Amino acid sequence: MAAPAWAVTGPVGSGTSTVLEALFYAVGLNKGDVAVMPPVKALKELEVRCTIGGVSWSISRVTASNTVTFREAGGTARRVEAFPATGKSGRPTAGDFLLELLGVADARRGTARLGLPQLARAMYLQEATIATHYLGGLGTEERKLLFDVLLGLRDREVQRLEDEHTAAESVYNKTSRLLSQLLKQRKERDLDEPEVIIAERDRKQDELEKGRARLEVQKKKLSDIAARRGRLDLAMHQARQAEKTARAACDLAGREVTAAETDLADAKGYLRGLKRRSTQRDSCSECRKPLPERPEGYCRQCAQPGERRTGPAQEELAEAAARIEAATLMAKLRRDRQREAAQLAGHASEVTQEAEKERDRHDRDAWRPQHQRVMEAETLVGGLNGELAQLKWRLKEVENILHLTAEKEALGKQRARARDALTAAQQERETRRKERIQLWSQHFLARVQAVLPDVERARIDPHSYTTVIGHTVFEDSSVAGGERILRNVCALLAFRDVAREVPAAPIPSLLVVDFPVYGSDTNETDRHIGTRLLEQLADAGHDGHGQILLAARALPASTHGRVRCLALSPTHHFFDHAPRGSGQDG
Repeated sequence: MAAPAWAVTGPVGSGTSTVLEALFYAVGLNKGDVAVMPPVKALKELEVRCTIGGVSWSISRVTASNTVTFREAGGTARRVEAFPATGKSGRPTAGDFLLELLGVADARRGTARLGLPQLARAMYLQEATIATHYLGGLGTEERKLLFDVLLGLRDREVQRLEDEHTAAESVYNKTSRLLSQLLKQRKERDLDEPEVIIAERDRKQDELEKGRARLEVQKKKLSDIAARRGRLDLAMHQARQAEKTARAACDLAGREVTAAETDLADAKGYLRGLKRRSTQRDSCSECRKPLPERPEGYCRQCAQPGERRTGPAQEELAEAAARIEAATLMAKLRRDRQREAAQLAGHASEVTQEAEKERDRHDRDAWRPQHQRVMEAETLVGGLNGELAQLKWRLKEVENILHLTAEKEALGKQRARARDALTAAQQERETRRKERIQLWSQHFLARVQAVLPDVERARIDPHSYTTVIGHTVFEDSSVAGGERILRNVCALLAFRDVAREVPAAPIPSLLVVDFPVYGSDTNETDRHIGTRLLEQLADAGHDGHGQILLAARALPASTHGRVRCLALSPTHHFFDHAPRGSGQDG
């Protein structure tokens, strides 16, 4: 396909369209962007050899991995790059790399983005849409962005200025919304002005300082009172301990008195026993009958003579009497000691009661009132701290408003500068845009008149880049016949004509047209239009700007010799018989 004008001809079903579809499928377009016929998808690998920017490239697509590999065919440092045909957002694809090779800048405007599928609409008129849709049905915003870039009206500088303006506008609007919200909240809450808040803060701060000073004084007084209270607590504790000791001594003395009285009682009982035993018996110990009188020196019971028992019995009685005397004396001493202990315990109890009363009086008259005064002072200081915190928060809110106001003003200036810079660039480019669209319109009129000489007015709409013939835009033109084909082909041929006069514009040098309405079964009007269009396409292939690739049922005789032709038939399909030698262009 190295000829300037190259065509695949053949009846329906011979694969003429498939040849052109395969070219774009190989370089990264997918189903939805280009028709992909089963013979193309059935291939394991598809390779295209071409020249881009004076550099020879071999571009191959492996169907299984959906990967497109670019291999530089000439030079010493041969470049090899592999990309997915489709990728996730942010990852470069084969289409992105191809646009880079073609010198087409990455561009976006709003939701519209320029990629290989959009660029292909300015290079490839497909059979399915050439007679029904303008440039394959490309949306208005995408179409405007595409031709702005290809006419050299939108470059990286414009994109940078638009990005800066968009970013400045976004930040300004965000700050403005936040400031409006704060001001609305202040208005709804009926908040005071900053001067009033500052005066209130200063007054509260002064009150707080005085309150803190009073609190320190009250705490010092409470500390002194607490020291006195501590001493009273210590005295009360000591009195209680002394009372406890005295009562313990009193209890011990009581137990000693009890013990002495017990000893005295025991001594008296012992004495009584001795006396009963030593008393002359008057009755028999056996029968209890009265004893008769006996002479002195004889036992009244047994009448036996014996000595008078005076010594031992008298000694025991004397000892018992002495024991009683000693026990009586001890009991008296211990009762006296008990009385003394009871008196000491009573005195200690009185001391304790007095200490408790003194401590209670101190708590009532000094400690509790002073403690209350300290608590009141702390409450006052705490309340003032809370009020100051609220005032500081309100002041911070005011400071935020002032800061946001200043920031909004600065951002407004930044936005204005970005807008002015963008406007200046847009105005400069608008002048160029008008000139280049006027040039495009002039060539479009010439192309249309070359087919339909009676047409007096034909132009490219400067706002939507659609075609206008007479007063009819593309969407209102007739679907029947070849009028829409005429508009599509003449628009892209005129676009190539602009490239000759504006070489700096990155207008594609390749034009691919799948021409459905030319053959023995078309009417005279369509055949006439088709003949004139195919003649113009054949001539365009030799204008030195690039290459024309065609697919049609047949070519008019007038184009023979100017278009290299590959004829297919129902028995000679391209994919069945196309050569696959390593030295032949794909």
